[in-house]
Amino acid sequence: MHYGLPAVHNQEMSMKMSQPKRFHRIDAWRGFRIPGNAIAGASDTGMFSDSPCPSDRVKAEIKRFQEECLKPAGIKSSSRSGGSSNAFCGKRWVLVDDADYPRAVQLAAAWLAEHKYDTHYIHDAL
Repeated sequence: MHYGLPAVHNQEMSMKMSQPKRFHRIDAWRGFRIPGNAIAGASDTGMFSDSPCPSDRVKAEIKRFQEECLKPAGIKSSSRSGGSSNAFCGKRWVLVDDADYPRAVQLAAAWLAEHKYDTHYIHDAL
């Protein structure tokens, strides 16, 4: 169900995705959906002069994660945008195929822990 929003179809992604979607609840009335096969994500506040999570830096950090963590392990991934409960902030998610999901979750957790002091935007999606 898309609640009035158009379905997003990424033609570059031909992965099998059947992990259940998750919902991150912030409080009683706010939260956001997390795609089922997401292993990492980041907030994106656009390219305004006062953006705390500028798009170019967020994209670069996600690309770094994909290249340093997933690609060496032979895990293909894609990036997907989503909404948040903040009108000025979107989310970017890193998704993997069902077959790679369990291993990718473990690799992501290790990489994120190792790089928690030299990354600013990326976080786990669990």
